[in-house]
Amino acid sequence: MAVIICVFAPIMAFTARKISTEEIKLLPKDKIRLYHSNGLLLIVFGLIVATTWRLPNRTLASLGLDWPVLNVYVFFFLTIVGIFYFFDIFFQYGSRRWRERTYKERHKVFSFVPVDKNEMLHFTFLAFAAGVGEEIIFRGYLIHYITYWTGISASGIIVACFFSSALFAFLHGYQGVKSMFKIFFLALMFCGIFVYSQSLWIVILVHAFIDVFSGLIGVYLVRELGEKQEEEGG
Repeated sequence: MAVIICVFAPIMAFTARKISTEEIKLLPKDKIRLYHSNGLLLIVFGLIVATTWRLPNRTLASLGLDWPVLNVYVFFFLTIVGIFYFFDIFFQYGSRRWRERTYKERHKVFSFVPVDKNEMLHFTFLAFAAGVGEEIIFRGYLIHYITYWTGISASGIIVACFFSSALFAFLHGYQGVKSMFKIFFLALMFCGIFVYSQSLWIVILVHAFIDVFSGLIGVYLVRELGEKQEEEGG
């Protein structure tokens, strides 16, 4: 299963990057279909991983689908995620000049960014599907799998967190090199939350929230700047 993940991730990354760099103009119905198909793919793949985990009579709780243990380390990593995401959003969208720069650099290239409330509703499904599917795969399964070989020592866990986060960031390579480094850092923080809480539920919710909020910002940005540029062009 780990081999399949390592093969599946690069294929997904290459396909997504090809779509984003070609500046394909998707019709709303095509974009919604893309949200649904990608979301279902993530859910199905997450279910396959969870089923594979269960085959040797292991519990889903041992995969991370259990109530979280709350401690100072969990809150520490959550705080780091919150601070990092706040400043990332601020320096991209805090002023009109920054918003215009971000719009030119990123959102105009991404043909699958939601641009209205209807598309955002369907994008929310994809966001939660990604939160569930990707966290089961990259945090729940891969960290356990890698530590099976490296051991559950501190160094073994660090190696597992590093590798799973690197693969996760690579899967999002279509967003650009700068975004890959940001995603890699956030993925490491997610690993910290998962390891210390012994649960996937917190990272699933945080992951989904970040994706939903990013989609909402995309809707706002396209509405504010996209229509303005169309008027100037016309």
